[in-house]
Amino acid sequence: MAVAPQISSKKNCLFLPSLPDEIIFESILTRLPVKSLVRFRCVCKSWRSSISDPRFIQNHLSLVKAHDGLDNWRVILQYPRQILKSCSLSNIFHEPYGYSVDLDFPRKKARLDVEIVGSCNGLVCLCFRERTENLLIVWNPSIRESKVISACVAGSPPLSAYGFGYCGICDDYKLVQLAIGRPLKPRTNLYSLRADSWKNTDEFPLEINSVPCSAKVVDGALNWGVHLNSENSWVIVCYDLAEERFGTVSRPDDISPMTNPTLRVLGGCLCILCARLNVSVDVWMMKEYGVKESWTKLVSVKYPLGLKSCQLSKAFCFMKYNGILMYLGKTLFLFNMDEKTYNYPVIFGVNDCHEADIYVESLVSPNAYKPTGSKTFTIEEQDIEM
Repeated sequence: MAVAPQISSKKNCLFLPSLPDEIIFESILTRLPVKSLVRFRCVCKSWRSSISDPRFIQNHLSLVKAHDGLDNWRVILQYPRQILKSCSLSNIFHEPYGYSVDLDFPRKKARLDVEIVGSCNGLVCLCFRERTENLLIVWNPSIRESKVISACVAGSPPLSAYGFGYCGICDDYKLVQLAIGRPLKPRTNLYSLRADSWKNTDEFPLEINSVPCSAKVVDGALNWGVHLNSENSWVIVCYDLAEERFGTVSRPDDISPMTNPTLRVLGGCLCILCARLNVSVDVWMMKEYGVKESWTKLVSVKYPLGLKSCQLSKAFCFMKYNGILMYLGKTLFLFNMDEKTYNYPVIFGVNDCHEADIYVESLVSPNAYKPTGSKTFTIEEQDIEM
């Protein structure tokens, strides 16, 4: 039964009944967007402490990821001349047009070539390519906090591939480096965000003939598609983040290395994109990770608007509501798998990007594991865009 507000006869003021903190934080604030929560950290010290509490951050992240909507999901796009932009996935799927925004990312003024290694739980891993070494940063664009990854003792040569993901068993974000040399059997190193240190890890099982794209994360494992050095063959190499061990994942027998196969993730499942005679792209999905028999040819998407060829290694795709959002060549489009129709959302400021990824807006800090007493750099809440 609702409690009626009472009016004080002494000051003639309206007093409303107060809500318990458990309801405020667990039932109300955990359902608000990150921008609002960042501002609410300025309300008082107790709110700042509660909103920054790891349990609150985890509860908020779990609710966001469980929600079927796209309001808290964004596309991050990498352009030439060290430019990163983002746009709302909700606008792409539900609105006739939308806008992209320039991101103020770490080391932007250094004018270094930047690559998107991957994203996980709102954290985006960036690689800045230099002539002699690579600089790696873990960054949360939603709260504008970042952490420079300490240099690997073995070095970070320019010819390196990476994989970034989260291990739920040990509650740690990990980065795997494949340092390519001659012969092309990568040296492997593992970085732990919790320990803030590198170490040698399991030996890479194969010799490869090129530097693979960044790994894709599925079920707590990193996955690279690699071309073997000894034969004309394409293999999926995986790395279990909990056991810290390499292995392989069986691919469909019908896929040929000549189709330029490329790994992606759709609906939480490992997928392979294959080019077919410059006419279409086949999308294969592994519905049960690690089970070869679960590979299914999901759909064949014809190149839109006269597109004759594209570089699949830079292709982007995302699946929701039985539609696939794809970026092939210079074309962004939504493909309806039921009706086999195309829709071309207009996103102002989006054209000719090099690569793209998806991230969720979260409160997860890259400095969450930093030892007590150490200093971290964060941008004040007032500087966050309203």
